[in-house]
Amino acid sequence: MEFAFLSFVIFFIIATALGLVLMFISNFLGQKVKIVRKNDIYESGVNPVGSATRQYDIKFYLTAILFLLFDVEIVFLLPWALNYHNVTNSGFMVAGFVFFMTVLLVGYIFVIGSKALKWEK
Repeated sequence: MEFAFLSFVIFFIIATALGLVLMFISNFLGQKVKIVRKNDIYESGVNPVGSATRQYDIKFYLTAILFLLFDVEIVFLLPWALNYHNVTNSGFMVAGFVFFMTVLLVGYIFVIGSKALKWEK
């Protein structure tokens, strides 16, 4: 137990020292003169036009959130699908799957009913 803690402390000291040395070298060898053109905003080779605080419509936000909501189900279904054949009590796993899909279906029905996916006003 003590060896693991000691190795962590040594790693922390080496990482901190390396970070400080690299920052010192960068500051010592780096450019001293600030060039105004280098500090300008640059976006994929196109000069920016307009304000950076442009407001977007809520439909983009809703679409992104709903995509994440219904896409995250894959994270939960993949382990279930991979371990289904190894389980002795498959009825419990099927019941869990049906419950999970029912919750997703109720959420999907709510989204359709609230017209969150309608892009027309």
